[in-house]
Amino acid sequence: MIRMEYYIRRDPSLDFEKFHALWQKRFKQTAKRLGETLACSKMVAVLGGPHDLNAPMNLARGGAMEPPYDLVLELWWETEDDLISVFAQPIALEELRNWVKSGAEWMHAQASPAWVAMEFPQVNPSPEDVIADEASPWKKIQFPLRHRADWTESEVRQYWLQNHGPIIRRNAPHSGIVRYLQVHRLNHTLNESLQGALGFTVPVYLGHAEVWSGASVASPEQRRAASQAAVDDESKFIDFSASTLFVGVEEGLL
Repeated sequence: MIRMEYYIRRDPSLDFEKFHALWQKRFKQTAKRLGETLACSKMVAVLGGPHDLNAPMNLARGGAMEPPYDLVLELWWETEDDLISVFAQPIALEELRNWVKSGAEWMHAQASPAWVAMEFPQVNPSPEDVIADEASPWKKIQFPLRHRADWTESEVRQYWLQNHGPIIRRNAPHSGIVRYLQVHRLNHTLNESLQGALGFTVPVYLGHAEVWSGASVASPEQRRAASQAAVDDESKFIDFSASTLFVGVEEGLL
């Protein structure tokens, strides 16, 4: 499946509680209507915000990561042809522009990037029905990342898939990971159109990792070792200062 990823920061004048309230009362419904207009097969919102794990995860990676995002909108289409067909219609980009304009009091559009991506499951249950909503025992970690300048994009994509992925899979039982996806940005012609419609000025990410984790029978020492193995390998190819990670709560919209 192919996705559109939209990472949203709140307007600087709002605290997260006010942002969250506006999302629930007004903008969640308009986001659903946007997804319907874009004919996506699935749409999920990931609400960021304060969480006890955010600071320790940041500190484990040097303590200078970007701030967490407040909301991520994720839209899926079954095929690339489906995506292209939708955005071939002028109404698609127009509806995105209108949605951003309607949220001018609520979101910081210039700091909210979007791109087209493809997912690569690494640890995956069947059926793929793990969701970290308010009632779930799972925690969801969202990790948008940019790579170190001493790597080329092709080098880091290959390493992320072929070297880092197996490390996470090998340690998943000790980490309590029940699902882990790598979601790589596609260098798609549509990305430029998204930037024009949404008005963001920040660079897009190489992609992001998604982790759903829960209880583990491993000892605290085993869990710490598994976590350290992940961080040590991440440091080889990720520019932590230009990346972020945070715990989010998922809401299925479509």
